[in-house]
Amino acid sequence: RGTSTFDGTAIASATVQHLVERNQCLTLFATHYHSLLEDWKNEPSIRLGHMECVVEDNDNDSEKKSIAFLYTLGDGPCPKSFGVNVARLAGLPDDVLERAKRVSVAFEAEMNGETNHHKIIPSEAEDIASKIEKLFSTGAEVILHDELKQIWERLQ
Repeated sequence: RGTSTFDGTAIASATVQHLVERNQCLTLFATHYHSLLEDWKNEPSIRLGHMECVVEDNDNDSEKKSIAFLYTLGDGPCPKSFGVNVARLAGLPDDVLERAKRVSVAFEAEMNGETNHHKIIPSEAEDIASKIEKLFSTGAEVILHDELKQIWERLQ
């Protein structure tokens, strides 16, 4: 593939559109791009499906779940991502899996609008860092409370 997420999504979307509108052929199209599922879920000529699996806890440790693929096609989109479980099957080290799980949960929350984290672009970061440095380098015992409060509120 060799594409970014955006390029990959765009190529996959254009491909689905071509197959649906132009070719109108029977096709099995597999993707990890969940936005495509949302884009095409109401198209009458498309039926969404996923490969079913069973996930079991190992030793009641929620971070160490085993996965078994059932080789059956279920209706609708896959209800959850199991990438970390598959990575465990591939033998990745536990510390990598634990970090991947944390990042995955945070990313999913961000994509679902469940977080209020403010992303700062590099040019904003430089401006903010410069202002904070200026406040601390004034040599005054007391930092200008109002200016620091303004910076903090801007970051929220």
